[in-house]
Amino acid sequence: MNIAITGNIGSGKSEVIKFLKSLNFRCISSDKIISSLYNNEKTKSSILNKLNLNQKNYKEEILKNLGDENFNRLLKKVIYPMLYAKKKLMTPKYETYNPIFFEVPLLFEEKLARSFDLIIFIKADINKRKERVLKRGVSKEYFNLMNKKQFNENTKSNLSDFTIQNNGSILNLRLNIIKLLNL
Repeated sequence: MNIAITGNIGSGKSEVIKFLKSLNFRCISSDKIISSLYNNEKTKSSILNKLNLNQKNYKEEILKNLGDENFNRLLKKVIYPMLYAKKKLMTPKYETYNPIFFEVPLLFEEKLARSFDLIIFIKADINKRKERVLKRGVSKEYFNLMNKKQFNENTKSNLSDFTIQNNGSILNLRLNIIKLLNL
């Protein structure tokens, strides 16, 4: 069974995946895969060449260009095939395990919902999400840009099989995950 964990920026998706891993569930994170692509020098160089970006300050250049729809289309065209190929390579390792949890931040925006048996939406108030993201050293501008690119939380909640409210502590989030797992 393939289960998607989704939510808007700062909602707590990564914390959910981290907790599920600690319970020995199999988890695949899109964010971690993308990070690994940039950590591999050969892959990073290939990505940056296709995007026509400078190696030195590529992160700043990507952030600066995220508001440009043409750049976004090109970025997706370059990154997504690599992301999906890596997920495909990772998934067979876990075939004997049931379920497999996939962290998919843009699940609904990229029309990927049909690829999963169940969808769990992590929901948090915008001020709480912004606070979490700013604590990670991300700028307000980046938060606002990414938040604007994502569907409304109520829409996502309605499209999901389960919603976990995450405005409290990590302990509260973990208790809600355990309750859901018991279902």
